[in-house]
Amino acid sequence: MSFDTDASWPVGLLRIFDIARTSYGSFENRYYGAYTKMLTYCFGEGFDFVVAPQAPPTDKSRDTVDFIVYLIVFDVAQQRPVFLIEVKDDAHNLIPTKRKAADEQMRERYDELLRDCPIPLLYGLSVLGTGMRVYCGNKARKTVTPPFVETDRHFVLPDDYLQDEWSADILSPGGFSEMKQIVAYIKDESAKL
Repeated sequence: MSFDTDASWPVGLLRIFDIARTSYGSFENRYYGAYTKMLTYCFGEGFDFVVAPQAPPTDKSRDTVDFIVYLIVFDVAQQRPVFLIEVKDDAHNLIPTKRKAADEQMRERYDELLRDCPIPLLYGLSVLGTGMRVYCGNKARKTVTPPFVETDRHFVLPDDYLQDEWSADILSPGGFSEMKQIVAYIKDESAKL
């Protein structure tokens, strides 16, 4: 079983996500093991990449309250980030302010990490449960896509703000295909370093 040659997510990994989804544990821990296992499967058990959980913020900012799981994949030879993922519970997709916060936190991660990425593009995923939104930071241009959606701070967010942005399920065949493309890009570019 190898991510590079497999055509779909392994049954065992899907079972881990099913257990996580139905777990009654705290939101902070519910998907932690599942995503760590997924990234290890995607990037391999070898020694070229390492999946590193990031410590939650220590100050009393809003990030401490909204912080769920934040993982970075590092290229071991460069010791620099090549992929990031921020995981929040499924319920975040139900509330416009939570979707906005998830988007803003991903952009903050790019502000912190893009300059240190050793390859031209830094891919990242914001996942709400298993609903994913793909981000891509271009190191040369210093840009992040998708673009930020401006809001008027004088009004309450509309109910449909970023509503369908996390509609792609990472566990679907399309999600698997998207991950294959991203991981292949990262591995190819990292091999050139």
